[in-house]
Amino acid sequence: FRLRQVGACSSPLALLNMAASGLRTRHALQALFRNRSYVRCCAAAGASTRERHEAQGPLQADMSCVLFGGLTIGAAGTVCYLWSQSPAEPSPCEKSVAMTNWSGTHSITARRVFEPESRKQLEDAIAWASQAREKIRPVGTCLSPNGLALERCGMLSMAQMDGIIEVNKEKGFITVEAGTRVSKILDELKKHDLTLENFSSITEQQIAGWTQVSAHGTGARIPPVDEMITAMTLVTPGKGLLQLSKDGPDLGLFHLARVGLGCLGIVSQVTLKVRPRYSLHEKTYCTNVAELRRNHASLLQRYRHVRYMWIPYTDTVVVVVSDTPQAGAEPKPALPESSRLKPLQELLRTLKPDCGNLSGQNFAQLREQLLVLDPLNVEHVARVNRAEAEFWKLSAGERIADSTAVLGFECGGAQWVLENCFPCGTIDKPSLADIDYVIEMKSIIEKEGIAAPSPIEQRWTARSSSPMSPAFSDKDGDIFSWVGVIMYIPDEATAPAIKDKFRKYAERHADLTFKYAGAFHWGKIDLDFHRGRRLDDLKAALRSRFDVDTFCKARRSLDPKNLLGNKLMDTVFAP
Repeated sequence: FRLRQVGACSSPLALLNMAASGLRTRHALQALFRNRSYVRCCAAAGASTRERHEAQGPLQADMSCVLFGGLTIGAAGTVCYLWSQSPAEPSPCEKSVAMTNWSGTHSITARRVFEPESRKQLEDAIAWASQAREKIRPVGTCLSPNGLALERCGMLSMAQMDGIIEVNKEKGFITVEAGTRVSKILDELKKHDLTLENFSSITEQQIAGWTQVSAHGTGARIPPVDEMITAMTLVTPGKGLLQLSKDGPDLGLFHLARVGLGCLGIVSQVTLKVRPRYSLHEKTYCTNVAELRRNHASLLQRYRHVRYMWIPYTDTVVVVVSDTPQAGAEPKPALPESSRLKPLQELLRTLKPDCGNLSGQNFAQLREQLLVLDPLNVEHVARVNRAEAEFWKLSAGERIADSTAVLGFECGGAQWVLENCFPCGTIDKPSLADIDYVIEMKSIIEKEGIAAPSPIEQRWTARSSSPMSPAFSDKDGDIFSWVGVIMYIPDEATAPAIKDKFRKYAERHADLTFKYAGAFHWGKIDLDFHRGRRLDDLKAALRSRFDVDTFCKARRSLDPKNLLGNKLMDTVFAP
């Protein structure tokens, strides 16, 4: 049961007439008064809040208080309370659920988390939330560094709705439930000698969350992942179940809902374009900034996938490119890992002689052991970065492997990260704004003494036709660069201090993003890095980059009670 104050009452006769006018018969009104178990009334004058809540006694037959059709009436000087039974919560539902995102930067305890196992249970949960006016924010695998899906008052996990519905090799599509992980989709497609066009560095995302934020891989001719969607089913609080597709009657809503950020409805099913399975010939090498600037345009145009890792406090840029292998190609392998790791191992033994046996530890583990020694000391971090640069120089080499093996890579452990997206010309004529951006960012790092570990990661995509994608454009051929800055969190003791230092780093990254007419990855915007006037700057930048008014209008139509929003979404889209 819930206790709800429904207002102070005056002019009982007038209100009684108003209430009675909405009833078919006087008998119905009298029956309402007799239902004493639902109404309590207590004197407002001289009573504390607690006393009013604890007032005893049923309403008497003098009709001093009436509730009907949402209208409450009562004697002058009284406050009326409605005791009403909430609708029963649908199941399955778990209470008081502790949730932490993948990078370990955001944690909450959700009041409840629904876990529907069918569309019927999903629809029942949304109907209950709408009737009870309770939050039901959708969550995937909680991978977003900013905790985009988190909402304390209530969430809905699609993890149990992870079925493969159809694979059509002839027409080149797969239809899956929204909770299906990307890795499961890739495994299923492999059975049919198919794969996805592109994917991110990790593949444990649920497909709905992955596409709702316009996640991306890399490749200046390949759009973000939302462009793979050709049809989707959306369950909304305001309009019920919607079937949307590229060939449907509401193409505008289809494009908007593909990157709906979990705010327009809960995706229950998606159909994705797929392609024949393919291999990639990957090449990794190091270069310097001047040489990279000369070769950059041709790299974007020549290779299917291009990724740079800029190493702060050095002139080293790691270049990773890949394309479908030519017939008879023979890759030149890199040195054995044991040889490549020596610069990191030697530095660790110098700084920590009692580090013990380091065999069996990989690159990411060694880097973490080094950073934890003094993660906010600029000279120390620069020294670790220089050792990492030597590791990458020794890692130059090639491999030919399935695309699923090549496109995934190690992202490190717990971390703060902020990634942006900004235009950088066309595929035929890159503007080199992407190179200028990172050169300027590195200069800021060194000038201000930011303890920035490696790497500054840079990737590219083609444009998206989804209006809320950071890479949205209505012009074919436009390309976008995505740049991410990072600070690792090696242990809990230093976590608060690292967050404070990363805030400064992120603020500089944000300032530069606005300068280059960019936006942020939706899974990485963090309000903590946009305080005070910076929040106004963020909102202004979003409105200049996106059609926020159209998106908010769709939110009001499809989710009129704002059951799907949370603080982050409501703040950035506020007027």
